[in-house]
Amino acid sequence: MHRFSISAALALAATSPALAGPVDVPPPLPPVIVDNCPLTFDCLYAGLELGYGQGDGDESVIGGPTIPLDFDGEVYGAFAGFNFQNGSTVFGGEVRYLHTNLTDGVAGFEVNSLLDLRARVGFAMGQDFMVYGAAGWTMAQATAAADFDMDGYNYGIGVEYNLSESFFLGADVTGRQLEGSQGGFDYETTVNTATIRAGFRF
Repeated sequence: MHRFSISAALALAATSPALAGPVDVPPPLPPVIVDNCPLTFDCLYAGLELGYGQGDGDESVIGGPTIPLDFDGEVYGAFAGFNFQNGSTVFGGEVRYLHTNLTDGVAGFEVNSLLDLRARVGFAMGQDFMVYGAAGWTMAQATAAADFDMDGYNYGIGVEYNLSESFFLGADVTGRQLEGSQGGFDYETTVNTATIRAGFRF
């Protein structure tokens, strides 16, 4: 009787799925990683910049002499924009505000601020480096005896380098051809800036 019970128990254990041997359990699925900027430059971005500005031009009045202008000084400000990326081509728009202290001490002329609205087209070299060209419109505030507005077109080139997925450094050189009038005088100027930039991609 005991011999039959033991034999039956062993037979049952051998045929039981739970006790027949180790069960293969599939490995867990890897975590899903969401890339905030899958194409590296295809993102909203914003940052700060600091640099140097220089310009020249003319102050003129009908029937009077033309006074040459020559001014320079520091510039600093902020920028924001959005890039769209298609393969290695990057294009988008940007708005930039620069506070300036570009002064001609002889003529008493000063450029106080610059607001650039521009389109950019760039070429991405790998995942980290981009070179771009830009063009657009600029509105400026200047002073010559009194404050007045100037405007005109801008053009420039620049580079950006990604230090991480979200942080980048860059350099930008922009030229502007601006015109304005104040108190019967007409002003035509070229305003150039060279800046170092630091920003984040979102």
